[in-house]
Amino acid sequence: MGDVLLFNAFISCIWAVILFGLNGFAPISTGAVGWGVLYGCVTAAFLLCKMQAMATGPVSLTTFVSCSSLLISTAFCVVYFGESVSAVQLIGLALLFAALFITVAPKGGQAQKSWKFWCILFLLFSGSVGIIFKLHQNSPIAGEVNGMMLTASLVSAALFTLSSLLISKRTVNRLPRVPKSALPFLLSAGIVSCGYNRLNITLSGKLPSIVFFPVFNGSVILLATLLGALMFKERVKPVQLFGLILGIAALMMASLG
Repeated sequence: MGDVLLFNAFISCIWAVILFGLNGFAPISTGAVGWGVLYGCVTAAFLLCKMQAMATGPVSLTTFVSCSSLLISTAFCVVYFGESVSAVQLIGLALLFAALFITVAPKGGQAQKSWKFWCILFLLFSGSVGIIFKLHQNSPIAGEVNGMMLTASLVSAALFTLSSLLISKRTVNRLPRVPKSALPFLLSAGIVSCGYNRLNITLSGKLPSIVFFPVFNGSVILLATLLGALMFKERVKPVQLFGLILGIAALMMASLG
């Protein structure tokens, strides 16, 4: 676990390098720092709970729980911001959940007693990330995305590094380390995750919640399943293929105004 946390600390450092390149030496307001500290803490908690949930229970059900967080984000924004939702979009949302459940094809599997606990936290923190995006983009400092994310990356890196050192000292009595073989994954994960989160913050402020959250969360699992079949020759069952087709139709319905 200490090594895994250090891996995530390095990912946050890659974020910091990229975002410093985007923000430069432009001043970061107090408000942006505040949002960055909040986002950094929630991101660190989200990744920790995700790792623990994946490690203690079935991956397919855990993935479904993660995508279900769109309900929290969407419901909050509909209530808080008074966003309108059409009947077609609600039907599309319901069909999307059915499609996701079919696509991941949960088979149960072995789960430790702590799995439900970590899944609940994973669900809550995952939904909280979307809420923070939306609130930030409706605040007076909506334009200070780079400064806010730069602060968040530094906070997240510090939290992960400290946690990594403490856990490694307690469990294996050595300093945490990341092997050289992990470097390509470290670089690619850091660049990609920074890129899509930077894009997501902006999109969350430009699109209605009923469109943005279902499209993003649904697309992640649908595309991952499709690419897994194309790139890694993973076998897709007929029922999963039906789920992919249903999911595409559901995403189109959810995006209709």
